[in-house]
Amino acid sequence: MDSPDPAKPSPSPMQQTMTIDWPTTLKTHEPWLRKVLRCRVGDAHAVDDLFQEIVVAVYRQLESAAGSPQLYDRSQVKNTLPENPDRVGPWLYRVAIRQSVNYHRKQSRKYQPKITNDLRVPSPDPEPLQWMMNQEACRSIKFCISQLENTEREILMLKFTENWTYQQLADRLGISARAVEHRLMKAKNKLRRLLIQTNTQQDTSREVKS
Repeated sequence: MDSPDPAKPSPSPMQQTMTIDWPTTLKTHEPWLRKVLRCRVGDAHAVDDLFQEIVVAVYRQLESAAGSPQLYDRSQVKNTLPENPDRVGPWLYRVAIRQSVNYHRKQSRKYQPKITNDLRVPSPDPEPLQWMMNQEACRSIKFCISQLENTEREILMLKFTENWTYQQLADRLGISARAVEHRLMKAKNKLRRLLIQTNTQQDTSREVKS
């Protein structure tokens, strides 16, 4: 059996990073990253711009790493590209959060979240009364979702639109499956309480008006 050639250098971090097919990886992660950004900023046009910023951040890192090996001194650089494909999802998630924070700083206004769910109700014909009730229910749900924290909206949105398991969510968000389960339970319980509270207030308002 041949022994390893001591003169042959081991792969550099840059070479390891380049084994990741970044164009394909970005395309794979794009749908859920856009949902995270939408939950954070609300504006669909802003989401397009912010996702492009994520793409630019990746290629800027690749170019810098190619020309500056010292970039991989991790004691000096916090935002280097992941070398392990399993860490790509959490890294991209952190970049998305950073971009949304920068967006709000630039806006210099209080964040009023816009709900990402398209809860439009079909035309009132042929059941106008039922249509009106559905419209009111949709408004209540939108309002209650808007009262959730960013992380609560994100995890509910990703769970019920992507239909991911706890482990799949954990792999993207960089947390444990147990933490995902805890966050989902907390978010669902909070949303349920808000819906009950909102419906109770609406019923009381109707009674007063009548």
